[in-house]
Amino acid sequence: MAFRFRKQKKRNLFGSRNGLLYIEGVNPTQIKPYVQVALLHSPYCTLTYHVPDTFVENLEPGHRVLVPLGRRVITGVVLDSADETDIETVRDIHDILDLNPLLTPELLRLTQWISEYYLCHQGEVIRTALPPGIHQTTQLNVSLCQIHPQVTLSEKQQTILRMLEKTSPLSVQSLEKKMNAGRLRFELNKLEDMGCLSLEHVLEEAKVKIRSENWVGVTPVVDKVLVEALQHRAPKQGNVLHDLFRMGHDVPRDEVDTDFATLRALETKGLIFIRQEESFRDAYLNAPVEAPKPVTLTDEQRSVVQTVQTHLNHFQVLLLHGVTGSGKTQVYMEAIAQVLEQGKTALVLIPEISLTPQAVQRYRGLFGNQVAVLHSRMSNGERYDSWRKIREGSFRIGLGPRSAVFAPLENLGLIVVDEEHETSYKQTDPSPRYHARDVAIVRAQINNCPVILGSATPNLESYFNAMQGKYLLCELTKRVDAVPMPEVVLVDRKPEDKMAVRHILTPLLVRKMKEQLDAGQQIVLLQNRRGYASFLRCQECGDIAHCPHCDIPLTFHQRGHLLRCHYCGYQRYANEVCSKCEGSTLRYRGVGTQRVEEEVADYFPEAKLFRMDLDTTRRKGAHDQIIHDFEKGKGDILLGTQMVAKGHDFPGVHLVGIISADTELFFPDFRSGERTFQLLSQASGRAGRRNRIGEVVIQTMYPDHEILAFVQRHDYLSFYQWEMKQRHEFHYPPWGRLIQVRFRGPSEQDTERAAQLFQQLAPRSDVVQVLGPVASPLARIKNLYRYQIIFRSSKTRDVSGNYLRRLVQEAWSRFSEAKKYGRVRLSIDVDPVDLM
Repeated sequence: MAFRFRKQKKRNLFGSRNGLLYIEGVNPTQIKPYVQVALLHSPYCTLTYHVPDTFVENLEPGHRVLVPLGRRVITGVVLDSADETDIETVRDIHDILDLNPLLTPELLRLTQWISEYYLCHQGEVIRTALPPGIHQTTQLNVSLCQIHPQVTLSEKQQTILRMLEKTSPLSVQSLEKKMNAGRLRFELNKLEDMGCLSLEHVLEEAKVKIRSENWVGVTPVVDKVLVEALQHRAPKQGNVLHDLFRMGHDVPRDEVDTDFATLRALETKGLIFIRQEESFRDAYLNAPVEAPKPVTLTDEQRSVVQTVQTHLNHFQVLLLHGVTGSGKTQVYMEAIAQVLEQGKTALVLIPEISLTPQAVQRYRGLFGNQVAVLHSRMSNGERYDSWRKIREGSFRIGLGPRSAVFAPLENLGLIVVDEEHETSYKQTDPSPRYHARDVAIVRAQINNCPVILGSATPNLESYFNAMQGKYLLCELTKRVDAVPMPEVVLVDRKPEDKMAVRHILTPLLVRKMKEQLDAGQQIVLLQNRRGYASFLRCQECGDIAHCPHCDIPLTFHQRGHLLRCHYCGYQRYANEVCSKCEGSTLRYRGVGTQRVEEEVADYFPEAKLFRMDLDTTRRKGAHDQIIHDFEKGKGDILLGTQMVAKGHDFPGVHLVGIISADTELFFPDFRSGERTFQLLSQASGRAGRRNRIGEVVIQTMYPDHEILAFVQRHDYLSFYQWEMKQRHEFHYPPWGRLIQVRFRGPSEQDTERAAQLFQQLAPRSDVVQVLGPVASPLARIKNLYRYQIIFRSSKTRDVSGNYLRRLVQEAWSRFSEAKKYGRVRLSIDVDPVDLM
């Protein structure tokens, strides 16, 4: 098997040259001859490599390097160095990929903490911290050779060669895809031995690079006389030169209306120049930005800003508990302005991509082009440019959801975590399963700067820490302009459900909606379930259409008349008869956003309705467009899932309708009550801003439930006290610590046995309670059976949680050494927020 480098055609990240990289005189500090390198590709591990003399003076911790691994060459990051090693055979580093280290010592320290706390490999964390598409690895390619006439081939081998006759060379991955078959390596190795084909590892280029753009301008020799003379002699060239001369400045090539040959001819004559300039890809280049209006802080806001100011030069966690509409964002911006005056940088985390447009509008409105945005809906090129410009110091404020916590800001002076209670800050899959709020706190501690956690409904663990004095509690108890909190009405749905004709909207909600629409006001409707109906059931045999790959009913979608699985993506046409008994009486059960949209249109055909859920926001920019249009009054009703309830400020909304308050209330998860309270409170907070009291109608089957009573009274403190009593009894957080270990495999028997083996191998302890193994509430997803074990320790007995992590890590090590049930995948989730 051969190996070769593919030469790079363009400069790599931060200025590497074509081919191999040699840097002279960059870093006077000499690194030691052996380095620990965290691999950024599977298998994630840390290996020791030797540093050739060529690289000794140029290599630092945080540098990306190309290293050999078997027959492959992959990307890794240097962590540390040593004078000697016990390893007998140590391979050399192949190349240094960047002029400067991509990871600062601060970010290396942060990734190390995440690796240790969340029980994952540091290479996985570093890969998450860096922009996607920049890493390089080798790809195994297959090339066709001349076939010897005496060779006897199997049918599968013949198929492989016929495929290569059409396209060669071809990557093994592409070949398997074209043949719709996996595991071809054995056959390919046999064909290579026969001399029928060759296999070689080819180093592929990074998928994302700096983008350049051609600019055109006139040279100093050009004047009006010369232009007129050229127009007579060569009209086409003369007209182009006339336009460029008249504009008087350089312009992008795309704005010059002519072919490239004409431009080259003018360049040859010395009349124009064509230069390349880096083109910054800004996902929010055309986003509307409004000049900030003069703001007078309330007494409470001013007090909080002064408190933040006293802690700007040292580490402190401040929990800002402010009711909806109390002006928390203004407090953040005032604090950031003070940080920028000190010459430092700031990081702002928001929970959802859907909140980005308003956040960009506000922060760029005040801080201009100092704000860079980072999130996963941006293209790889856009994310790469934002990340790189932050790293270079061109931006002083980083803004974005979860992964923006790794923004490479230096001299960090403040971190803000807005809506800190949101579960979207927790990464669930794939690893690393970190919580951005907790990572932000650790990063602030490393940088010796404050972090503000803001929310109208704080996470119970955060509020508990404030009550214990670990965090500093700041409160905003009143809305801006003294606008009262909205009036909340609970509507019992049970009488409606007993009627012959069932409606989704209760008469009270319909009447309130009509009043608001007649008054020219806007409405927000929340139904936290997408699709048309939750499931389709046969009235004759009771059969419910289930996903063949997951243990979950299929959701009916009106568009296309399809049944879809929201976990694996499976879909099929919704038959008119039952597939089990061929009965023709099929009924829809449960309510999704599509069905609500249909009924709203029946009641209010003249109203302009926007629906915002996962189905309507798949296209890039769809979130932003819906929010922008509704904010500008182009729609009357905004209907959606929980994404409509989070942090938006809609001045024209004075009514919020919650279609079904019970969606998550009885989920088998100890956090279901907290999530319900937070979602309903946040949704209610969208109503009644700008000097007018709002109204909230909550439809429920359980109007007497304690949690709904707390929501109705806007009483967070009573909810906190009530919920803490429930958790204390069972040592749930914050009274205890949890680690969830989940097992997934194609065989239910093997998956269960693997979970049992893990539980048996875990060290016995009177500090840690082991719950399980049991089948997960969603017992099968994507044809993989799921079992789980919950390890729980009392916080009073395991103060730092280190003992619990060490116990699980020991069990994991023993389980790995046993080398059983190789097809069962294991994942460890420290501090899980979702036990489903």
